[in-house]
Amino acid sequence: MKIVDAQVHPWSSGTSTGHHRRDPIDQSVLLQEMAAAQVDRVVLVPPLWDPNGNQYALQIAARMPERFSVMGLLDPAQPDAARTLREWHSQPHMRGVRFLLNTPERLQPYFDGLLDPLWSVAEEAGIPVALLVPGHLEIARKVAADHPKLRIVVDHLGVPRASVGPVAFRHWPQLLELASLPNIRVKAVGVGDYAIDPYPFKSLEEPLKAVFDAFGAERVLWGSDLSRLHHPYAQCVTHFREQLPFLTERDLERVMGRNMLDLLDWR
Repeated sequence: MKIVDAQVHPWSSGTSTGHHRRDPIDQSVLLQEMAAAQVDRVVLVPPLWDPNGNQYALQIAARMPERFSVMGLLDPAQPDAARTLREWHSQPHMRGVRFLLNTPERLQPYFDGLLDPLWSVAEEAGIPVALLVPGHLEIARKVAADHPKLRIVVDHLGVPRASVGPVAFRHWPQLLELASLPNIRVKAVGVGDYAIDPYPFKSLEEPLKAVFDAFGAERVLWGSDLSRLHHPYAQCVTHFREQLPFLTERDLERVMGRNMLDLLDWR
């Protein structure tokens, strides 16, 4: 079984924000963490605070393409956003794009219609799109319905930032309704940080089972969001592999790696 982490923010410059760790996660740090947690591959997702985030992530992937791929950031407000996205796959190791719609300022380009042409470009070019849309899952529903061939990933299971315990799952009915759209996947990253109890996070078993029951193991992507973890990286792995009894060995093979490899066509 290959263990493929669906989301780690690498950075070499800039100052991390919010609840993320302050010491940069550069290539050497990441390789050490992966070895300790027995993670085989990582999808690098550049953070906003590194002005050279895309370039740095691509440099890491170019050095070790068997270990790293990139889902980059694209500012939908830049004048040439549509052209840039059409050429997205011309960048070696760039396999997807992520849009952040998690604050009023970041939502405004969507309401201004700046993302409208980008959905079509990504759909036509076969570019997977990750959406950070806590509190606005109706956006993911509309985009998926309007663009049925566009592969969409809802990040963080739609959980709002810094939510812990039952409040983190208040939106579960809206999240589970998205399962009716076959082109939507969900990314379960760093879920241990939503728990009110320590590892093995028994309080998460029921909400996670509901996600798997709705989406099936084929549409759930495991990941860590390493920079914000408040528990050891290895516990992210063993939580899913050892502590969720409803997951079969085949389910684990899909969730822990195969789904992401298939989504990104990463061989």
